[in-house]
Amino acid sequence: MNEAEFLQRWKSEKTMYDAWGDFVVNFICEDLQNSYDKDLNVFLKVPVKHRVKGDDSLIDKAFYRSKSYKDPYVEIEDKVGARFVVMLVNEITEICDIISKASDDGIWDAIQCRDFVSEREASPTLFTYQSDHFIIRSNKPLNHKGIDIDADIPCEIQIRTLLQHAYAELTHDVIYKKKMLIKPDVHRTVAKTMAFIETADDFFSNVTRQLNEQPDRLYEVQELLNTLYFEMTGEQPVNQKSSLVIFDEFQNCMDENLDYKIRKFVRDNPHISEIIKERRNNHAFYNQSIIIFVYYLVRYRRTQLGGSWPLEWQIITEIALELGVALDRPV
Repeated sequence: MNEAEFLQRWKSEKTMYDAWGDFVVNFICEDLQNSYDKDLNVFLKVPVKHRVKGDDSLIDKAFYRSKSYKDPYVEIEDKVGARFVVMLVNEITEICDIISKASDDGIWDAIQCRDFVSEREASPTLFTYQSDHFIIRSNKPLNHKGIDIDADIPCEIQIRTLLQHAYAELTHDVIYKKKMLIKPDVHRTVAKTMAFIETADDFFSNVTRQLNEQPDRLYEVQELLNTLYFEMTGEQPVNQKSSLVIFDEFQNCMDENLDYKIRKFVRDNPHISEIIKERRNNHAFYNQSIIIFVYYLVRYRRTQLGGSWPLEWQIITEIALELGVALDRPV
């Protein structure tokens, strides 16, 4: 196949490759949302979008880079591709699992052509470019958004952390794709950069793990408040980070009798339900189940509140008025 024939075939099939890339990306994103309950705007650090290779770039790779292809059109597997960028190494595994499971389920055929964890284990003293790469092929003809897709169409998927992505963007194209001679100290600096990235990821992963290890007691109290909130309002709570701030500040109030105390407090003060239902429409804080705990604190832990309340004091003032409690504002 000469250059003209190659380009003619590519132009006739480009729309099909574009559809296949869109199908693969949509499938992975939907599974991240449905099976892993991920908010893609938070989980993915760079918006993911499939990309079809440009005509000139594809011709250059097929005919002018000394790749020694026997059949370049078939052998080039990144005619369409996408990149998933996450925060930490352990999050890469979740996307890898989605791709592998879909392969096991017959959605497509997938081969992992680069696994940086295995590469790191094989060469523990080597610090270099890292990314997980898959080649995902359609295993049967299908139609996606009105476009017919042949079997055996490849799509390359890269999965990186944000730090790996920064490393690749800054160094990979400059160093590993240039023919010029790169001085040894430049290579050494780049290797040290990757060593730093691995260390940083270890630190971040450790911090994230510790932050996510919610104490059992805290989880129990949160579940109790969620249940009570639904019973009181008929609505599910929408808990925010401010809840965690309050829990952290008043952990010492969560003794083994707290469940009984809060339930009794709610029974003895039925008017609180109506106040919460009324205020939740125009006061976001009242959409959180932690509001029940705060009412309890205002009633029974006023002294501690005065010196430890971590949010706006106006919240406490309003609740104190509703409960008919005298409460001095801290200096």
